[in-house]
Amino acid sequence: MATYQCPDCGYTYDEIQGHPHEGFPPGTLWSQVPDDFSCPDCAVRDKEDFVLIGGAPSGEAAPAQAVEPAPAPVAAPAPAPAAQIPEPAPVAAAPSAPAAPQPAPAAQPAPVAAGTAYRKWLCITCGHIYDEALGDEHEGFPAGTLFSQIPDDWCCPDCGATKEDYVLYEEK
Repeated sequence: MATYQCPDCGYTYDEIQGHPHEGFPPGTLWSQVPDDFSCPDCAVRDKEDFVLIGGAPSGEAAPAQAVEPAPAPVAAPAPAPAAQIPEPAPVAAAPSAPAAPQPAPAAQPAPVAAGTAYRKWLCITCGHIYDEALGDEHEGFPAGTLFSQIPDDWCCPDCGATKEDYVLYEEK
């Protein structure tokens, strides 16, 4: 797997991690990223401008490395014979209907102490506001999800900025 970097801003695309926010799940090869892809951080550079900084390019094997053969396994001593115990006769199971698939439970925020005031957070890059009282069902955060409960690797749904790019929003 390879890693590619934007020469302007330093954004990296790692084939192992992909970029789910941009629609590329983990394991998406660089060759599978559309040719019209542009850097999600600076939007200045196109895919063709990215530089390979690690690994082998998509579709090519990594350089072969010398590997020492593993030592031959040592056989474990055979266990002592156990007394013969007759196995119980199998019991015929009654036919049953196949179980219907159960939907996954909705994500539940951690309980919030009574009297907790919900706050709003502002993305300093694009102005997106995350309101704890409303949550963001599209992103998988039900109403009442505190900003501190959102994973640290979460990105702004509008511009892709990191969680660190959010500040407490003060209504005037």
